[in-house]
Amino acid sequence: MDMNLVFDAIKAEMKPSMGCTEPVALALAVSRTCEHLDAPTQKLEMLISSNIFKNAYSVQIPNAGTYGIELACVLGMLLSKPGNTMEICAGIKPEHVEKAKKLVAEGFVHVKVLKSSQFYIECTATDGKDTVHTITEDEHDNLVFCEKNGEVLLDKRVKKEAVESEEKEGTFDVTKHTFSEFYHWANEVDVADLQFIKEAIDINMEIAKKGMEKKYAFGVGPTVQDLLKKGLLKSDVVTAVRSIPAAAADFRMSGGNGSVMTFCGSGNQGISTTLPMAVFADKMNIPEEKLLRAEFMGMLMIMYMKKYVGRLSPVCGAMLAGTGSAAGMVYMMGGTAAQVSGAVQNMMGSVAGIFCDGAKGGCAVKVAACASEAVYAAMYAMDGSVIGVSDGINSTKAEDTAKNLAKLSHEALDTLDMKVIEIMQTKK
Repeated sequence: MDMNLVFDAIKAEMKPSMGCTEPVALALAVSRTCEHLDAPTQKLEMLISSNIFKNAYSVQIPNAGTYGIELACVLGMLLSKPGNTMEICAGIKPEHVEKAKKLVAEGFVHVKVLKSSQFYIECTATDGKDTVHTITEDEHDNLVFCEKNGEVLLDKRVKKEAVESEEKEGTFDVTKHTFSEFYHWANEVDVADLQFIKEAIDINMEIAKKGMEKKYAFGVGPTVQDLLKKGLLKSDVVTAVRSIPAAAADFRMSGGNGSVMTFCGSGNQGISTTLPMAVFADKMNIPEEKLLRAEFMGMLMIMYMKKYVGRLSPVCGAMLAGTGSAAGMVYMMGGTAAQVSGAVQNMMGSVAGIFCDGAKGGCAVKVAACASEAVYAAMYAMDGSVIGVSDGINSTKAEDTAKNLAKLSHEALDTLDMKVIEIMQTKK
């Protein structure tokens, strides 16, 4: 396998973002739409998939001091300019927030929800004379269609074709490979080529440090520190792995002014992918080279699972990232490929049932739970204790267990997003 293709695939899933990626994606989609208007925008019409609505509904917007789907959209309009990225919220100022709130109250933007498990944002903006229509789909910053007054300016939409049975030459399809292959690649890869992973760890660790300074959102990190001082918790690897990644999640979900390195479209997945393994390595005195190899392998496993479960889904992303982290911890402890798969089976058989009820401050608690469970899942596997095929969704192969989880996500939990939205809206 050409490792350069593998590196490129991993790097494509790593993007810096300030704030929860769903409201940011809305702001960016509107920004890209409005930049084609010559006069000030007078009206916005949005059609967004249910999972975006769910994840943008109650999470704080960076530098805004509040939350709201309509607010995120209007802020995107106010900040519209060519070249905006997933760090668009860095430009939010108090005057933007004040004006955006006023426009929202006046009915400037109208949002409709599309019942769909796919990532989809449709934006129509008009200045009274011209109208621009855009579509962003599959990925948070993937603008695939743009037209102005009926004239198509961009069309990158592709027809959903049958899945190829073979990997095309010159491409990398993570689903055409196995966890065992990822394990062996981790052993063989030149660690000098993995420095981009070290950079991602450093970025996310800086955010975790900010989250440990004081209580943001739920405040997992500082709360754990208080409990340690009171002697109610023990200072060990599990406590550290539980609290430090959660502190990073607390900071970003509270609208903290700082960017994280996302993974597979999610900041909390980026945190839950990079930091549990990094903290584990620090506490267990694992060399950096071993850590980077473990992260590389874990990332490939997470990408594999996400390909089946979906970019946004009813299943908690921190659980999938935690599963990759558990596998990486086994690798760092010198485990075999079979033991790595065992850690995946243990995570799938324990925390796979954690569902996503939208992005919010409490997500840090889920990050904490999945990160700490990853330590146990890894150590159980190293000790020869693995959840077997007779249990629930677990299959003989870890890859098939992940596919079973995807079946539950798509076929059994397909109404969950709309029910979560219904509950959210009844609390207004």
